[in-house]
Amino acid sequence: MSTIRNILLETGYIWHDSGQVSTDTALFTLQTEDGVITAIEPQDSIVSVAASDYDARGLLAIPPTAEYHVHLDKGHFGGPWEAVVPVSGGVQGRIEEERGFLEDSLADLPERAAALMDHMASLGTTFMRIQVNVDPVIGLQNYEIVNQVLQDHAPRMRGELVAFPQHGTLVTESQGLLTQALEAGAPILGALDPASIDGDIEASLTTTFELANTYDREIDIHLHDGGDTGIYTIQRIINYTRDYGMNGRVAISHAFALGHVDDQTVFSVAAGLAEQDIAIFTTQPLWYAASFGARAVPWQILVDTGVRVRVVSDTINDHWSPFGSGDLIERASRAAEIWSQVDEIRLANTYQMVSGGVLPLSSNGELLWPTIGDEATMILTDASCLSEVVARIPRERVMVINGEMDRQPLAQRWGTFGGRAMHLPL
Repeated sequence: MSTIRNILLETGYIWHDSGQVSTDTALFTLQTEDGVITAIEPQDSIVSVAASDYDARGLLAIPPTAEYHVHLDKGHFGGPWEAVVPVSGGVQGRIEEERGFLEDSLADLPERAAALMDHMASLGTTFMRIQVNVDPVIGLQNYEIVNQVLQDHAPRMRGELVAFPQHGTLVTESQGLLTQALEAGAPILGALDPASIDGDIEASLTTTFELANTYDREIDIHLHDGGDTGIYTIQRIINYTRDYGMNGRVAISHAFALGHVDDQTVFSVAAGLAEQDIAIFTTQPLWYAASFGARAVPWQILVDTGVRVRVVSDTINDHWSPFGSGDLIERASRAAEIWSQVDEIRLANTYQMVSGGVLPLSSNGELLWPTIGDEATMILTDASCLSEVVARIPRERVMVINGEMDRQPLAQRWGTFGGRAMHLPL
């Protein structure tokens, strides 16, 4: 049992005659037992304080972040700085590049994967869906190593691994590697660009859905293909999801093509995605618009149509991109800024894109989180309300994990590589 006092919680919205909305808050004391919240009492009703109580110092409690698409197995993070090596050929060019270093990178993989996991945990992430290469060069070795790193971080980090055929579904499964990964226990089957990488949309999707059906697994398809090809592929994914009875068990990562078409087309595609409960995971990239003259995926249209959308990190300082901080609050802020989510309620609601859908308040100001019975895991941060968190990305953050305050030193949280502490600022 533990007690955390002086926690600032949101209690509702206040609508003013001017049209302005503000967030109402108050201080509370939380009681927890076995990692679950058992009592939430107003701070001014508490008459006794024990020496063992944790003092939250008036910091705001917000839900922890959840990362639904990140690669830990091919990155530079945790080692010496490396920028991206220029290559031609887009996605296929990067695939060819990585064929040359995958085997050599295995030795450093445990330390680098752990360093990035520790870093993201220190920023508030408690769940990860991790993309892990399963390919003809190294087989299942990346999967096995990253799976061990994830187990070593329990219970501070929960996660699920995606057996991702980075070099193509058809070529990878021609060697039986995806089957081996699923038989080894991989909970999610990945796939990649059925048109441009596999060269056969129907054969690629049939292979993916047949394997998922046989092994009773979820699917996560990376779809970079844009324009008409990308939209057509999304429509085929919707149809396959319906035909295989996989409603709610399929996700499309990136789906850049949704940023290439007009709003009417997005609404039409979104209706099919919502009907089959197909999730969209988007990085909301700024570089994409600059490079290709397209907009980021219009997530607000998707959400308004009933599609599950998550804003994600994807790559963080690896051979694909030197960018990425691992901070999902920063990602939420970017998503809000791109699409002008600037008022109190819409700013706060953007946070659900990085929290697994969890929000403290509904749009009507009803209390949603935390409640008695919830897991006692949260971020404590220096802000007056969640909308300020999204807009200003506060630096001070303290984790509460299963009712216990995280007191690890920062260098210890981020780990070391080659004896060098990873001193990365919040």
